[in-house]
Amino acid sequence: MIECLRNLSTRVEILLLLYGFSYMFEGSITTNFLLYRTCYVTLGYNIDDCYLLGTKYANNRTKELETKVQTYTTYIIMSKSLIEAFIAPLFCFLLAAWSDKYGRRPLMLFGLTGLLMSYVVMTVVSSLPYISPWYFLLHEIPFCIFGSKISLLAACISYVADTVPEENRGIRLGFLEATSNIGMLIGTTSCSYIFTAFGYNTIYVICATCQFLAWMFTWFCIEESLNVDESERKWSSLIQLSPIKETMMMIFRRRENNNRTVLLCIFGVVVIFMGGKYSNSSVIFLYLREKFTWSLEDYTLFVAFSLLTWIILCVVCIKVLVNIMRIKETTTIIIALLLNTSGYLVQGFANATWQIYGAACLLSIGSCVAPLSHLLLSKLVPKEEIGRLYAAMVSFDSISLLLGSTLNTFIYNQTIAFIPQGFNFVTAIIYALSLTLAM
Repeated sequence: MIECLRNLSTRVEILLLLYGFSYMFEGSITTNFLLYRTCYVTLGYNIDDCYLLGTKYANNRTKELETKVQTYTTYIIMSKSLIEAFIAPLFCFLLAAWSDKYGRRPLMLFGLTGLLMSYVVMTVVSSLPYISPWYFLLHEIPFCIFGSKISLLAACISYVADTVPEENRGIRLGFLEATSNIGMLIGTTSCSYIFTAFGYNTIYVICATCQFLAWMFTWFCIEESLNVDESERKWSSLIQLSPIKETMMMIFRRRENNNRTVLLCIFGVVVIFMGGKYSNSSVIFLYLREKFTWSLEDYTLFVAFSLLTWIILCVVCIKVLVNIMRIKETTTIIIALLLNTSGYLVQGFANATWQIYGAACLLSIGSCVAPLSHLLLSKLVPKEEIGRLYAAMVSFDSISLLLGSTLNTFIYNQTIAFIPQGFNFVTAIIYALSLTLAM
């Protein structure tokens, strides 16, 4: 069986499939968990009323609680984002610089170890019914120390850049994006049913199991993409701070043919785009519950639809526009960003559910932005720099996500009473800035 699995020795998509599944499987459930735990533990409301938050059985009493509980919970979510955005990237810089010399496979294992331990902590906290929701942030300790999702994403993208010829790299990066979203789709469509049947604890146990399986698959099946002598690996170099300075100098140093400007524009486009895309995740669920009175089941159905269109359009855009029609990568990115800006405007002005779904279709065109930008970057820099630059890009994405998430949380809290959709217009402005850089 092991020999059979070795035929998948370059299929890092499996790792992102399992990560994407876990990320969305617990994403909205965690928001619901924090609302529920905050309601009866921190704010002291009746546990039976708190249990109805976000369900189709909500009554007038729970609707009154919703705004009060949401306001407090957003501070926990914002604290979580703050920790992930500033601490995890520092460790990832060290790990990625080390991986450029000593291999991508250990970087994958580091990331998966952090994710596994993080979900174990979530499992323990969710098992203790009267512990403060702030203790949930303890899972950030292993998450940050091992770089976790930043290390995993940087390692997988670098692995594809190492192993796939340039002419096939674009569609492979597109499949990498699509595979991650397939996992997210499966996680989204199944989480509410598993949660209803088994509760919070089982959700986190399943996520931990997925990361354990990914770790085992990497250990036994993934082959190293770089020519590395394992006996020469210097583990002590992991704790040196010089790679952070070297990576920053690498980003800003002069390059031939004005490539430094191109590289900085690519960084700017991706960082702003990813920050805008994911910063909404902390408040979109709350917004849809507030304005359209959606339940968790309604929201998971919507996210499933969004992910499905995202997956399809990611592959279609790259295959048809870039590979078949030979449209330049930069032109495709500009088109996608223009439609994404329009999508957030539609979502902001929406007064009906079908308009929210229409906005999701426009936003899904943006699925090709990240893989095409990664493709452009892989053409621009030498192989020995690619790991650190991808890690820097993913790290800056996290910081951008924090800034966007903090801004959206602040705007949502200030406008929840009279214009809860205001954060959509802020995101549209952010995307317009990214569009300007792409041009």
